[in-house]
Amino acid sequence: MPNDAASWVCPHGQDARRGCVTCYEEASEAAPGTPSWEVAAWFTAPRPIPIRTLQDVHRHGRSFAIDQPSTPLVYLLTGRTSAPDSVQAVAGVVGFLLHNRHVVTGFTVTETRATLLPRTDTGGARTTDTWLDDTP
Repeated sequence: MPNDAASWVCPHGQDARRGCVTCYEEASEAAPGTPSWEVAAWFTAPRPIPIRTLQDVHRHGRSFAIDQPSTPLVYLLTGRTSAPDSVQAVAGVVGFLLHNRHVVTGFTVTETRATLLPRTDTGGARTTDTWLDDTP
């Protein structure tokens, strides 16, 4: 993760820690081979998020979740996303909050983490799909 403020700017000119709706939308249309990331963002909200809303986010189709640790008004947003780098990954996951303003009306991100996930697609043909020639 970058250390200076300029390094936190996504390609669309947004501070990744404040989110980017464009990065969020682009992640759903990522090209095959784009790296996958597991992102965590801790944030505070001015008002409690209803439990029903937290449960609805868990059912969201993009593998996102908002959980509340034991501290009031502190939440943890986690999600898997595809992005070329960690800055866009964070911007896209936090962009989920911007895209869904009805979920969280205001927030301040206090900490983020993005972990590159190992590739599962080697790009080669599956050997289980290949018939072996029995002839000597």
